[in-house]
Amino acid sequence: LWLLLSLSVPSYFTAQQTSMAATIIEKAKPVGEDPYLLVATAWVESRLNPMSISKTNDYGLFQINWTFWGRKWGYKDRKSFYKDMSNPYHATVAAMIVFKEMRKYKSCQGLNLPACYNGGPGWLKSKNKDKILAYANKVNRLEYNIKKDSQIGLDNFNITAFHMLSIVSLTQYHMRELTPRVGSM
Repeated sequence: LWLLLSLSVPSYFTAQQTSMAATIIEKAKPVGEDPYLLVATAWVESRLNPMSISKTNDYGLFQINWTFWGRKWGYKDRKSFYKDMSNPYHATVAAMIVFKEMRKYKSCQGLNLPACYNGGPGWLKSKNKDKILAYANKVNRLEYNIKKDSQIGLDNFNITAFHMLSIVSLTQYHMRELTPRVGSM
């Protein structure tokens, strides 16, 4: 199941992006976090580039903000923050912490969670509300598509496995019927 889920990423993902997605899935699943949401967020934030840096002091796969989160988490300098956020394992854990924090707010429930990830719990009052909402819609659409594609992949796998078992069973049945039995001649 892990392998299938990590392979069920959009076909336009490069090998590195697929590897980053697999890392995110590996970290998210055991703690009950939604891997589809995390992969979609990382794609929208950085195109799954762990070395990404923005003009607004956002770093890594998930573009975690140094000014707010880095200082809140006790980082003394940007260099060490960037180093950790460039590590896909650390960045994934950091993003899960941000999502966990955002879920505490009423404005961050359901499909609004990506809006809060991008604009904070006060995003509804932001002058950038339309941009934040467009961001959230991108993440939600991609999450839905990745989830749908993954389910199709799993369904196809299950159907293929069923057909393979059926073919083996039918072949064994026909082989028994065609094999001459001792004493039947």
